[in-house]
Amino acid sequence: RFDHKTGKPMDPMLIARCHVRSTKHHARMSKVAIQTAGDNDISIKQLLDGAVDYVSKRMNHKLSGMEKLIHNKITSRQWGYVSKMEDTGVALIRGEKTGLEGYEDMDEIGSDYHVRVVAGRMRDQRRKYEQPEIHLCNKEKGGGQDRLVVDGYHGFLIEHLLTSLSKTPTTTTSTSAGTTTSTSSGGGVQILLNKSVSQVTIHDPKTTTQNNQSQLSIKDALYWGGDKSNQQRAKSISVCCRDGSKYHCQYVICTVPLGVLKGRSEHSSIEWSPLLSSIKRDCIRSLGMGTHNKVVMRFRAEDVFWPPHTPQLLCPDPRFHFLNLNAYGKTGMMLCHVWPPFADSWINLSDKQVTSQAIGVLKGMFRHKYKQKGNPQPLESVVTRWNTDPFSMGSYSYLKPGSTWDHIQILNLPHPQVGEPRVFFAGEALSVKGFQCVDGAYESGVRAGKSVLDCYGMLKK
Repeated sequence: RFDHKTGKPMDPMLIARCHVRSTKHHARMSKVAIQTAGDNDISIKQLLDGAVDYVSKRMNHKLSGMEKLIHNKITSRQWGYVSKMEDTGVALIRGEKTGLEGYEDMDEIGSDYHVRVVAGRMRDQRRKYEQPEIHLCNKEKGGGQDRLVVDGYHGFLIEHLLTSLSKTPTTTTSTSAGTTTSTSSGGGVQILLNKSVSQVTIHDPKTTTQNNQSQLSIKDALYWGGDKSNQQRAKSISVCCRDGSKYHCQYVICTVPLGVLKGRSEHSSIEWSPLLSSIKRDCIRSLGMGTHNKVVMRFRAEDVFWPPHTPQLLCPDPRFHFLNLNAYGKTGMMLCHVWPPFADSWINLSDKQVTSQAIGVLKGMFRHKYKQKGNPQPLESVVTRWNTDPFSMGSYSYLKPGSTWDHIQILNLPHPQVGEPRVFFAGEALSVKGFQCVDGAYESGVRAGKSVLDCYGMLKK
């Protein structure tokens, strides 16, 4: 932990004291969250402000200016990493098992002696995690916890999912908008690239009811005919794309991000016929889609001017949270996490300007080493802009004030909710177990696939 204005290491006792205070704040927040059960409109910011005030009075010590900066840094890493804390709901922490019961009222927690003990533990932890171990993740080593995938997901996840398609020929599919190249498996599975779905229509009299009476239009009758044969059922859903192409199927699994389901961009919004149920639309509105952007920079190996083996590098500046990829074997690479509100403020800045800001903070932390290295600049950099990407419109989901975990469960309901289910949904926003994470998206996809198999009566097989 370094001061970006002076380039000097920060007082370890100050850091430890702030962490202890934050632990007491967390304990108080969890207690009040339980006490206010039934009121889901409370925000994390309201809980936090109340906890800070309570602990300050209990300890008879108000936070100094620097303590506030450090405190904000700690709390944003806990609860403000994808949404502003005033826009994050109490359901995120209500009922969580913290093991901190009563901490806010224990006078010995936060005493000078206790802070010295914590400072010692933090020093030992920093030494322990220098040059972090890289290993396969399993139950014995990190199962169920957040982990950094150092080589990205392509090697073990994408290639795994493509295994069944690895020996398939390349085919050409003609569309009304021209020619699209796709990969096709022996089983008829196609991966179509550069397709933007604009409309999903279910031609099914059982799903277009009015006053409890089935309405069969002439258009639907063309798909269904009189006997509803399997051949006709295979065409009972139309998926229309913005390039004019159209595809027919019997079931759909929709995995677009929540920001797309919200219809935030005209370039990616999807029209549903029949409309999604009112309860599903309400869930889509109730859940939030936040922004967590990143800046990734690559320097020459000889130009690394920061501690090369320390995984996390922090400073009081609220904009950037540095993850040292060099410590994980990615030579010369530095990743900057950027959370709200700063993650939403890049619209009028170029990638070069954003990168320059990140370098400015990092070189401020290690200014002497930076000058010794000759003021190096990155060989290349990448700036993410998930909040303005039309096919994402955000990084991942979060619980807004008023929303609960039940909204996620309801969002999982298939469409339509009257008659036979035809469209199933998957994605990180539809997983309680893996909320906001890749494994949650994977788990929900497996669940949706099994639901389709169940409709075919093939689940056990």
